[in-house]
Amino acid sequence: MRKLIVTEFISVDGIAEVEKLPSVTWNDEMNRFKEDELADSGAMLLGRTTYEIFAGSWPTETGDFADRFNALPKYVASNSLKALDWKPAELLKGLCRKRSGR
Repeated sequence: MRKLIVTEFISVDGIAEVEKLPSVTWNDEMNRFKEDELADSGAMLLGRTTYEIFAGSWPTETGDFADRFNALPKYVASNSLKALDWKPAELLKGLCRKRSGR
């Protein structure tokens, strides 16, 4: 059995919404962390929103990191997505609870 490791970009005050995060200054330490993380990853588990954000930009990225990142299997938990264009990917339906009041 493999470990499930969660990585998030989040501000010190707890903001994780991509639209509200201040621009991130990438540095060597962050680069090493992401390289190590990718080397240890066998797949990605994504929700709909993160999948859509990633699928909107990563397929056109180039280079060694992008090639390895794009090649990872993606498991996407969503009740609303019908198709996944960023391959390899598998849709995991019925795993998400519907939020009331939204």
